[in-house]
Amino acid sequence: MKRSLGTLALIVVAVLVALPVLAAGPTVTKSVTSSEDGVSVVVIRVSASGETVYGINITDASGSIKDIIAPKGWIGISSGSDVMFRTGEKPIRAGNSLVFRLVTTNEQGGLSITFRDENSAIGSGKTL
Repeated sequence: MKRSLGTLALIVVAVLVALPVLAAGPTVTKSVTSSEDGVSVVVIRVSASGETVYGINITDASGSIKDIIAPKGWIGISSGSDVMFRTGEKPIRAGNSLVFRLVTTNEQGGLSITFRDENSAIGSGKTL
C-alpha cells in the first residue's frame, strides 16, 4: 500500500508540473522583410508545443494585409484585416513549426493571432 501511494503521489506531481506547459499553447515569432515601395513581407513562424495546430486566425486592425502565402497543405483566406489558415492533413504537431507569410503595407502593425485544433480554440492568443 505504501508503494502505491508513493507512485500515485509521483504521478500527481508530474501532472501538476506538466499542466502549465500543456496550457501554454503554440508559440509564434514574427520577422519582417521591407522593400522600398512600401510593401513588406511578414513571416510568421508557429511552433506547436503540446497540442496539434490545425488552424490559425490572424487579425490586423489596420486592415493593411494585401496578400497571403499559405504553406503546402494549408489553405488561407483573407479580407484585408482578418486571415484564416486551415489544414486537414498537414497540422503542426508538437515539436514542429511552420511558416506563414503576409504581404502588408503596415510592417509595424500589431497582429493578433489565435490557434485552433480540429474543433476549438487552443492556447492563449498572442499579439505581435
